[in-house]
Amino acid sequence: MKIKVTSTVSVPSGTVKSPYGSYHLVTDRNGRNYRIGESPEDITKKIIGYRLSRRTMLIGAWMCFFFGSVLEYGWSSASGTVIAHYHWSLVAGFFNYSVYVLFEATVAAYIFSRMRERGLISLRRMAWLGAAMLILSYIFFANAFAPWISYVGYACTGGLASGLGYAAGGGVVTKWFPEKRGWRLGFANGAWAYGAVPFIIVYSLPGVFTNSDFQSVLYITGAIISLGLFTASFLICDAPKYWWPASVDPLTIHTQKSRARELKANPPAVAQFTPQEFFATRQGKAQMISFTFALAASLFNVGLYATFGQAMGFKGGILFVVGAAGFAFTDGIGRPLQGWISSYIGRRKAVTIFYALMGLGGLGVLGAGLVHSPILWSILAVLTGAVSGACFVFDWLIISDYFGENYVATNWSIPYMLKVLGGAFAGIGSTIALVLYSGGNLAGVLGTPGGVSPTPTTGAWVLVFLIATAFSLIAAGIVWTLEKQPTLEQYVRTRQKLGLSVPSIVSQPHAEASTPNEVSGGDE
Repeated sequence: MKIKVTSTVSVPSGTVKSPYGSYHLVTDRNGRNYRIGESPEDITKKIIGYRLSRRTMLIGAWMCFFFGSVLEYGWSSASGTVIAHYHWSLVAGFFNYSVYVLFEATVAAYIFSRMRERGLISLRRMAWLGAAMLILSYIFFANAFAPWISYVGYACTGGLASGLGYAAGGGVVTKWFPEKRGWRLGFANGAWAYGAVPFIIVYSLPGVFTNSDFQSVLYITGAIISLGLFTASFLICDAPKYWWPASVDPLTIHTQKSRARELKANPPAVAQFTPQEFFATRQGKAQMISFTFALAASLFNVGLYATFGQAMGFKGGILFVVGAAGFAFTDGIGRPLQGWISSYIGRRKAVTIFYALMGLGGLGVLGAGLVHSPILWSILAVLTGAVSGACFVFDWLIISDYFGENYVATNWSIPYMLKVLGGAFAGIGSTIALVLYSGGNLAGVLGTPGGVSPTPTTGAWVLVFLIATAFSLIAAGIVWTLEKQPTLEQYVRTRQKLGLSVPSIVSQPHAEASTPNEVSGGDE
């Protein structure tokens, strides 16, 4: 069966009343529906009791990322003082980072995204729960007299809190901006990195975050970010399924000019793929694998760059502060730039380039440290930061563009759960390699009697940096060779392989499209 995938046809339909006003539904030749007519202000008025514009919700999503990011991006700078104060081993301390990633990516991202799409928890309650957990996590971290206290508090509780903020913010942008996601998602998602910058500066300044006062600083940190996420909860709301802005006709994008630029480079998904369908496609599997390799490299940069700088003797100087804080800052501001660039050249080409640059930048940071040049290390850390967050913004973008918005929260969370593997390398895996390759033993890794845990050698640092670089380049290769946008033929074959019926408008593409009378919506 030959199916045409390039032509579309606008199908007129009657006006349908909804709780949010009225809309009309159009269906393209591929069978994809677009719900057009309801304003964001009318929808939010009905769902949450007051009117919000898309611009306001973009700010709310930005706040979710900003205040949820401090646990992850602040860890490398804060951990040194806490680990030394409580006399933990390096491995015991960084196991905390791996456990954090487990709960942030696996438990919070997937489980709460599924609950959100099934209507079991509202977006606002997700943010409230995350805000309460944020302050609890820092109370635990400030009083972690044994590593397990930090695992329960900072890692488990804090990981859940961060994951809730991350999932809430990304879902808002992808659902409300289906026609122009690029820089907007990058803008919101970028706050996940530079949101920690003020706290990284505090943690890194000499005489500020010390053994005598770090607990007070952590209490204040928890209170600030908890209040911030709670405030953000009043500025966000989910869009109904199939919602599309009335200002852009999705069926005539090829005849439009400037405002459809992003849609031309990144056309809408041919269908709304369910999680089962997403996982059954070649592109879905490739995205999971490439994302795993890329985020392993990215989290290595986040967790170990500052530690590497300290090992090279840079701690205590202003260049170390610039490098550590500047990395997180450019990681954040680089994301909207990446999204904007991808609006012109396409997601696949853009993410391939950024993954490759992340790997090469890591080699530069390694070289600068080995020649003991704090100036060069600081500059390269800042530059590498500008591409190190690419995997996080493009996971949202590719999932939305390739597989649709209706199930984006769950589809995004499927590869995002594999962040736990990246966290395992960036946290416990890389530190174990540093210990063993430096002449230590397993007892030293575990912190048990008779253990040998020497200061990491130059060779050990070279090894872990080379692994991270290889991961980046492998991810780039997978994206370029395997991750082209699914076609309508592939969608049909996927449904047939799963034993699912093919919609009549797809199986009979030359027939007149029929328009459903109603589409479910609301606060997913």
